[in-house]
Amino acid sequence: MEYIYEFLNIKFYGITVKQLCVSFSILLGALIIKRVVVNIVIKTLHKKAEQTKADWDDALIKAIRPPLELAILLYGVWLAIQVFTLPKKPFNIQQFVETTGHVLILILGMWFLLRLVDVISILLRKKAHDPEHWLDISLAPLISTALRILVVITSSIIIAQNMGYSVSGLVASLGLGGAALALASKDTVANLFGSFMILVDKPFTIGDWIKGDGFEGVVEEIGFRSTRIRTFSKTVENIPNNLMANIKVENMDRRKDRGLNVRRIKMTIGVTYTTSADQMEKAVEAIRDILKNDIGVDPRMTTLVNFTNFGESSLDIFIYYFSNRADWIYYLGVRQRVNLKIMRKLEEMGIGVAFPSRSLYIESMPEGFSHAANEPNV
Repeated sequence: MEYIYEFLNIKFYGITVKQLCVSFSILLGALIIKRVVVNIVIKTLHKKAEQTKADWDDALIKAIRPPLELAILLYGVWLAIQVFTLPKKPFNIQQFVETTGHVLILILGMWFLLRLVDVISILLRKKAHDPEHWLDISLAPLISTALRILVVITSSIIIAQNMGYSVSGLVASLGLGGAALALASKDTVANLFGSFMILVDKPFTIGDWIKGDGFEGVVEEIGFRSTRIRTFSKTVENIPNNLMANIKVENMDRRKDRGLNVRRIKMTIGVTYTTSADQMEKAVEAIRDILKNDIGVDPRMTTLVNFTNFGESSLDIFIYYFSNRADWIYYLGVRQRVNLKIMRKLEEMGIGVAFPSRSLYIESMPEGFSHAANEPNV
């Protein structure tokens, strides 16, 4: 027993065999815990996650495992080093090891939070693809990026504070620098806030056909500075988001919203003045029947056919209805079919479609009247 005691107290460069054995035991225990305990915990959580239909919980388990394994290993190494009597002169190794341990734990925590942000990004993308959810698909990457920046900045400040740097001076410098930068780039900041308002209010999304003052086309991209629009002539227009957020924009594709999916058709047909009142009344009723029986006309929406005006060269019939699909080609087909039916009906009834014209009526001159009689005496 005495020999064992003497053996344990043998020193190598100031480190006893006993300290080496304890340190090795701690490292071995950390490896066992890392391998066995973590596997048990992860497998248990994985079985629970398999019972759900969600994807985010599986991603959360994958995000937890690497930082957890590394945390156990680092803590074991830190405890194994603490067993030794570390010198404080000429260099304070004890304090260096403690500071390094704290910094590594903070870096590990930052890594874990960044992996959690990845899980949140998966959840945000899933919510953004749900048409009934308020979150826009363009807003999800912006939120994820903002969370990553927040984690990195906050963690860096805490790490710098643990390493002995003055954080208050750094924060003050960043505040002054940020104010100067904001003043120098107010247009960029305005466009950034404009893009944020577009993504939150969702007046339009990528793929929508929009129309505004001086532009019309399909939204291709909503960026941090501008919105890219593909015009129908296949050119590209970039509109600053600050302008887009403060002007009237008409979203033409909102006609396709659930419960609608219609497109308005409004026109005026002029018939000749030779049309009698009875013919006009019958023509109005005939056009109403055409709209009522056509498969492309939506019966849920307002349908109007009325004789509305005595025009300069025609008697005007106002027609107002909706096609039951908003697709442009389908809408044009409905409009053409209805127009042809109306033309054939009017031809059948002997009613002519008017065109801009003027009639000149000349009355006969009285007998004995001449231009010479009215000429002035010179």
